[in-house]
Amino acid sequence: MHRPLSSCRLGRAPVPASGERLRLSGLAHSTKIRRVNIYLKIAAALASLFVLWLGAMYVVYLRDEAARCHTLTLPEWITAETFNSAKECLVRSTAPKKTVVVNALGGGDGEAALAIGMLIHKHNWDVEVVDSCVSACAAFIFPAGKMKYLHRNAILVFHGGPNQRNLSELVGEVEKHAAANGAAMKTFGEVNKEGYITYNPGAAESNKEVREFLSIRPDIDLRELVEALIRLSNHFYAELGVNPLLPDYGQIGAYEPTYKAYEHIGFMYRLDSLQRLGVDNIELADGEWRPEGHPMYQHVYEVTYP
Repeated sequence: MHRPLSSCRLGRAPVPASGERLRLSGLAHSTKIRRVNIYLKIAAALASLFVLWLGAMYVVYLRDEAARCHTLTLPEWITAETFNSAKECLVRSTAPKKTVVVNALGGGDGEAALAIGMLIHKHNWDVEVVDSCVSACAAFIFPAGKMKYLHRNAILVFHGGPNQRNLSELVGEVEKHAAANGAAMKTFGEVNKEGYITYNPGAAESNKEVREFLSIRPDIDLRELVEALIRLSNHFYAELGVNPLLPDYGQIGAYEPTYKAYEHIGFMYRLDSLQRLGVDNIELADGEWRPEGHPMYQHVYEVTYP
């Protein structure tokens, strides 16, 4: 007798109730929200890192600005602050061609000008005179240039330097004034007609960085300071191959009466005299040099160096 075969029934998974379907849907939605929140947090973190990176790059950009500078335009008057502001650019620039531009520079602090000239020479900067370069500019900045460019009506005006013959006499007048008047500031010498001395007891502090660069001790007295500047400027000219008479040749010998009349703001040389004094590598930016076209020419006298 045969037994009937057991029958097998194929069935479907039970269908969840509607409430269960809602719960499953809610779980999926919650998971998506969590993922989105995670992605947003990651994006925010990346954005923050990007902002920090940009900030760091900007700091690096500012820090390396001196390395990128290729043109340095000097103000109308040289001060200790001129040196403080310019030294980073003068020292750190990596530009293949570097130019110090002089538009109209009327002179100024001889210590600062000497320090700037030393940096120009050491780091191979060119000097371009567009309009006027007077006193400390003509004495220390122009001759320091690797190449020296003169525009058509530019003018170089010299009227003394550390070797000026009457500086020792002026120092004596300053010493008498200081003994009698203490801290009262006063200028000695013919202003804008020769190298002069301004007695200012506060100058040592304002010139602190300049004197550190020049290796001049802070407690130096005026007579010692002048002697130090004579030594430093003579050494500077020797490095340049320039005659140290450059700033004051027009004040001695046959030119002394003209100088002592104090009717001029100084004197100038033509190109041949400059070259004989050792100031070489001069190029004429406009193909010619006609300083007589400058308004200052009426107030200077020409000097010829043998």
